[in-house]
This record gives sequence, C-alpha cells and structure tokens, in this order.
Amino acid sequence: MTKTKEFPDKWQSDSLTKFIDVAIDNIVATFYRDKNECPVLIEIDNIFQSIATALDHPGNKLVESMLLYRTHSAFRASAMLAMSGMNPESFAQLRTCLENALYALHIHKNAGLDEIWLNRHIDEDSLKAVKNKFRISDTKKTLKDASTKHYEVASQLYERTIDFGAHPNEMATTSSLIIEEKDGNIKLQQTYASGGNMQQRHVMKSAAQVGVCSLFILREIFKERFDILGLTAKLDVLSNDL
Repeated sequence: MTKTKEFPDKWQSDSLTKFIDVAIDNIVATFYRDKNECPVLIEIDNIFQSIATALDHPGNKLVESMLLYRTHSAFRASAMLAMSGMNPESFAQLRTCLENALYALHIHKNAGLDEIWLNRHIDEDSLKAVKNKFRISDTKKTLKDASTKHYEVASQLYERTIDFGAHPNEMATTSSLIIEEKDGNIKLQQTYASGGNMQQRHVMKSAAQVGVCSLFILREIFKERFDILGLTAKLDVLSNDL
C-alpha cells in the first residue's frame, strides 16, 4: 500500500529542505532494503522503549532515569541519521548515546554526584566541580569497576565514534570524500548523505553495537526492572549476533 504525506507549498524550494527530503527518502529506502541491521535497530529501540516506560516511579534514581531517556533519544537520533546515510553525523550522536549511559552509571555508583550534576549552572565553582567529577576517563573507570567486559566494549566503541564523526578527525572526513583531478585542477566532493554503501553499513552496525552496549550499562543501574521485563535475555541474544 502506497502512503503519501503532504508537505507545505514551499517545501524543496530551498537547498535545506531539498536535502532533508533526500534524507527522508534514504531513510525509507534503508527501511525497505536493509534486512540485517535495520531490524536489529528496531528491536534495540523496542528494548529502550520498554525500560523507558517502566520508570514511572524512579525513587532515588531520578537523575539516572533522566539520563536513560537522553540515552534513548540519542540512540534514536543516531539510528535516524544512519538510515539517512548521514554517517559521520550519526557517529557524533552515538558518542552522545554512550556518554549519557556512562554519566548515569557514574552518578549511580558515586553518592552525591547527582547534586553536583544538577547544580552545574549555579556558579563558577559548581561548573568547575562538574568538569572535575565527570571526566570521561572517570566515567569509564566506574564502568570498569562494575563490568570489565562492558568497559572493554564501550571503550572500543567510544574511540570508534571519535574516529568516524564525533571529532573532526581524518576518517570522519575522508570516508565521505571524493577527489577528482583533471587538467591540473582538483575538485573536492563531500557526500552529505548516501545509502547502500560500505560506509552506511558500517555506521548501521555501529549504531546497533552502541545501542546494545548502552543498554547493558544502564542495566547495571536498573537490574531488577531489566530482568523482570525479560530485557536482559533479549540483550544477551542481540549481543551474540553483534
């Protein structure tokens, strides 16, 4: 069945909405064609949705719950960008996804950090306190103390996100760059969105891996709810295939 959506009259009358329209087409095409990673991303989102809707009474885990929602939102953003073929941009969101989960665990394992985090913008000293207590090396150490296995996976994935888009590094740029040389002239073509190629398959796989890893990190905080909902078993199955 063909589905149609109506757009405003001036839609695609400028370069930005033309580009967004291409991105939307890529997302739909990826959903239709990709029979490997796309279904996995959907299953990961289902797990996120299940745990997110089960936090009606966060108790003493209020900030951790808030960061779980931000982890889920960042995962969705990265999946959307990956499906659109905006590969480096997706890696930037994947880093955000991991960092939200790491912050949540860091706060959970260290008493008083929730107040420090909430008070970030009170004054200059509060800002310095947050910067001092939430170094990425510290959040990863907290994960290492909780689970060496997931620490090793998260560390590898975190570095991958930085290499391929979370920082303006070489691979983030050259992976979507075409250089043409003709008659002594050099022409650069930067691909902003492309689908069905090796780069997109790479980011789709990475999005699935980061999503599962982030959920395992969050499980360290919400173990009982994950287990009661049957989400731990689902994560175990997904991780075996990734």
